[in-house]
Amino acid sequence: MQLGFIGIGVMGRPMALNLLKAGHEVTIYARHPEKPAVQEVLAAGARQAPSPRAVAMASELVITMVPNSAQVEEVVAGPQGVLEGAHKGLIIIDMSTIAPAVSRKLARLAAERSVHFLDAPVSGGSQGAINGTLSIMVGGEREVFEQARPILEAMGKKENIFYVGESGVGEIIKLVNNMLAGSIAAAVAEAFVMGVKAGADVDTMAKIVNVSTGGNWQLANQFPLRAFNGSFQPGFMTDLLHKDLGLVLDLATENQTPATITTLVRQMYEKAQAAGYGQDDYTSLLRVLEQAAGVEVRSK
Repeated sequence: MQLGFIGIGVMGRPMALNLLKAGHEVTIYARHPEKPAVQEVLAAGARQAPSPRAVAMASELVITMVPNSAQVEEVVAGPQGVLEGAHKGLIIIDMSTIAPAVSRKLARLAAERSVHFLDAPVSGGSQGAINGTLSIMVGGEREVFEQARPILEAMGKKENIFYVGESGVGEIIKLVNNMLAGSIAAAVAEAFVMGVKAGADVDTMAKIVNVSTGGNWQLANQFPLRAFNGSFQPGFMTDLLHKDLGLVLDLATENQTPATITTLVRQMYEKAQAAGYGQDDYTSLLRVLEQAAGVEVRSK
């Protein structure tokens, strides 16, 4: 297919590369075309367009993968946006994590122009994007989802691509996931700092907890890969998790549901931001807790 892709960042770069590897023609728009990630995608065979509008004009389907609600609105519905260049029947798939209300708004605006809009946020981090094994949760029209499925399968694990219902529901489920991921990661960091300070070995603790009732994906995957070795190379930046937890709190307020733990956890990630770790992986919260306790939690 003739595809458009907007948002060549930590996640977007490997996703666009996987679409090219699958044999699709890809036209991209990037605000900063000089960046190495953009140049890599162009070198792999993508074409560059001067605006989101131009991307839409060249494409049968356009994917957006940008950091926040405001940016999605801008590239889709703003001046020189995708909708300005959209033809009847164009499919827009927003794979960003944004407010469900914004997804619903954009779906309405698209429908007014006989354009289809799916919200399809992802989970799996940068490694999942590189490997093409992302989990994808899709809200919108079922028929359009089925049309788009082959494209999604070039970026995600076939069995982990889910149709979840009407517009916005994909974003709701993604926020539930990140609500849990952020809270569990904070709990892992806090627990392991306490354990090391009290005299236990990191690797021994991890081995035992992972086969016990405290076992979880964060401890089994994210912390060994990024935190316990001291790299904190972002699979998912602290700034982005903090943003997502803000969306969670907004959604909780809209629906009058309590989010006491999430409120506290978001404050913890704010401390990581204040310490200068906003662009690092969210497991960099560990460093804030290490500094407070006067210990270092590292694998041997």
